[in-house]
Amino acid sequence: MFMSTFSLCACRDADELNIGKLEQLLEMNNQQDGKPQAYFQNHPLPIGQGHLSVLAIGNSFAVDAVWYVRDVLEAAGLDASTYSVYFISHTAASLEHWWAVTQQNEQVDIIHQAGHKMLVERGTLADLLAQDWDVITLQQYSEDAVNYDSFNPWLRRMVDFILAHCAKKEVTLAWQMAWSYNDMRVTTYSNYERWLLIAYATQQMMRNDGIDVLIPVGTAIQNARNTSLNGESQLTRDGWHLDLGIGRYIAACTWVQALFAPVYGFSVTAESSIPPMAKVEYERYPSQPVTQENLPLCQQCALDAVLQPFHVVK
Repeated sequence: MFMSTFSLCACRDADELNIGKLEQLLEMNNQQDGKPQAYFQNHPLPIGQGHLSVLAIGNSFAVDAVWYVRDVLEAAGLDASTYSVYFISHTAASLEHWWAVTQQNEQVDIIHQAGHKMLVERGTLADLLAQDWDVITLQQYSEDAVNYDSFNPWLRRMVDFILAHCAKKEVTLAWQMAWSYNDMRVTTYSNYERWLLIAYATQQMMRNDGIDVLIPVGTAIQNARNTSLNGESQLTRDGWHLDLGIGRYIAACTWVQALFAPVYGFSVTAESSIPPMAKVEYERYPSQPVTQENLPLCQQCALDAVLQPFHVVK
């Protein structure tokens, strides 16, 4: 199947970005039946297995996204002994950075976020991958997430490395889609223009590199920016990282809806528990808390993104 391409070389500044053309390409690719032969044919989520262990390899955007995952899973009534969520985070880490970590046999820590604990929490990436993971998630550094050309060869090398070292050979590979920055922080593109570029780069990656399970946090946040949830901060706390209340909560709902809901058979929109705010950080960064009034809309933004990851609900 032929996939239309769009050259980023022709749109380096906002004035040259052809919004209509990029929107058209996104929609056209959404409607294409089938996909070309991927570099790696990803394993599906282990639906019906009854347990799920997830390791996120990324940076501070991964930390933001999984912060409330424990709360969302507890609200759904899942038995914590049946799941495990960890993350590995280095500041501003790109795919190229993580490949360098593997080549240098650098010792890294994995941070426990939810559920039961693994036996090993420090070691080389090869050591850590050798545990019983069902899902490994990857992401690109947010600054580079607008440009698919920045993904490889590092992504394909990381895929090969993960498959070679994971104890579970049918491990599922997933991808966290970045969100766009606050307009006040970055003037090169508007937040919507940046989302378009991120979405298109992600779409190219899924077609060319075979990572079929997407966690579309970027689209969930963009959905929320078209609702009453949006404010001056545009769901960020500093222009880049997510608001410590609804921003992080929407991201966690997206994670749970994309990875856990299919395996355990539920939807985040059925839950009504509100996660506690991070009190210390909240004092430093004014954030919009999750309330009984805005919680359903937060959940719906996440659900809509999982259903239509390359389409913003307006």
